[in-house]
Amino acid sequence: MIIQSHGLSCVSISAKPVAGDVSVVLDPYDNSTGLRFPRTLSADVVFSSRKGPEHGNLAGVQGSPFAIEVPGEYEVKGIMLDARVAKLKDNSEHMILRVSAEGMTIGFMGGLDRAPSEKELELLEGVDILVLPVGGGSVMTPKIAVETIQKVEPRVVVPVYYKEENVKEKLEALSAFKKELGPVDEEETVKYKITKSNLPQDKMLLVVLKR
Repeated sequence: MIIQSHGLSCVSISAKPVAGDVSVVLDPYDNSTGLRFPRTLSADVVFSSRKGPEHGNLAGVQGSPFAIEVPGEYEVKGIMLDARVAKLKDNSEHMILRVSAEGMTIGFMGGLDRAPSEKELELLEGVDILVLPVGGGSVMTPKIAVETIQKVEPRVVVPVYYKEENVKEKLEALSAFKKELGPVDEEETVKYKITKSNLPQDKMLLVVLKR
């Protein structure tokens, strides 16, 4: 499995669940955010956690992807996806997602702007990799992100949606999240390649994805 970041909370997951590659793109944004969305990014599945330019540019993803826009359990080319409602603080629509492939599970918090409830944490129970926003502003703060990590206890944490050059929204830097998290093993990479056999066993790993 390969996980890559494309800015804000947009990540892509490439896996081989049965035969051949299957790609999933999560939370594609549009150029009004200040970042330029990659024009050649294609997928078999696309998911949007919430409407709006920061998370909901489904049309920007190339190919003819299966779009997950409502809650439910889905299977696409051997990848299992479970989308659940997790409304924002103002009660507007938002979803979180669990992705299962190659014997591993990924929890994706999308653009959630608060701590997850006990019911929402049930979807994330036992996930190996947790992808969550950490920059404050319209998403959860570094403090709430760390509290969420402590409850979920994933083996790998991938922070997204923090201050980047050209992003118009005022967000906190990744360093603020790292300070809140404290010292942990860290890996910085453009493409995070992971198999079930080499998941961290004893210590949590922080993976910083560079665009």
